[in-house]
Amino acid sequence: MLKLTFIDTESAWDEYLHEDYRAIDPKGVAKLERQGRKRHNQACKRIFAAAALDIIIGDERTLVIEGLSAWTEREHGDEQAIVEGLFDHIRFRPDHRVVTYGGLAAELPLLTLAAMQYGLLLPNQLRGNQRVRHGEMRPHMDLALELKGQGRDWAHLSEIGLRMGLPRDLFIGKTEVEFPQTGQDWIEMRRHVSCDVVLTAMVTLAWLRVQGRISIDVPSALYQLAYWFLRRTGDETRMAAPLAQLCIQISEQLAADVT
Repeated sequence: MLKLTFIDTESAWDEYLHEDYRAIDPKGVAKLERQGRKRHNQACKRIFAAAALDIIIGDERTLVIEGLSAWTEREHGDEQAIVEGLFDHIRFRPDHRVVTYGGLAAELPLLTLAAMQYGLLLPNQLRGNQRVRHGEMRPHMDLALELKGQGRDWAHLSEIGLRMGLPRDLFIGKTEVEFPQTGQDWIEMRRHVSCDVVLTAMVTLAWLRVQGRISIDVPSALYQLAYWFLRRTGDETRMAAPLAQLCIQISEQLAADVT
């Protein structure tokens, strides 16, 4: 049995932190601005949304979706509350391995910075220098790093999804995330970050299958995830049409295989 928690966060630049940094290095910042660029350091970012998807892969080739949780600044107040909620979610599932896509470069540094600022304790799965036996899955696995291997090029999640045949519309706007301004924007943001963990799960299951770590039928698992998330979000969202398209696409594939 393999228990997994997929996490993702969304963050935005804190202009107050940026201005403080600008005051420390005015010459360097001014030089960049003369070139038409604005310098932001990673420490100037703050998390305003997060999501976690929990699934269990049974020994009998079964997939159980335990649930999906999301936190946004509009609902929970501030970055500290979001990070605390995500940490508690992970901490309450000590036997789950955490999976991210690009998390070692994006999520983990920001979560660590937030923990340092607010005096929070990182869950065991997210702590550094964890030792595992050879061949075992790490407590936190960055799928982007696993796919990169010894190569030089990184692949975006959308590129992998397209290669797997997932509908293109599922990834439109994925890389252009702006800080929400209205109530409806926050609702869409909650759906967006939730969809990200579902897409990460789809790609991860395919990778685990080809690595021989699980033996589930991948098309059936993708259908189950897509249909479950479609039922959860409803028919009036941006993701509804591509999710329905994916379900039809997989159904036709499975029917062809049976025939």
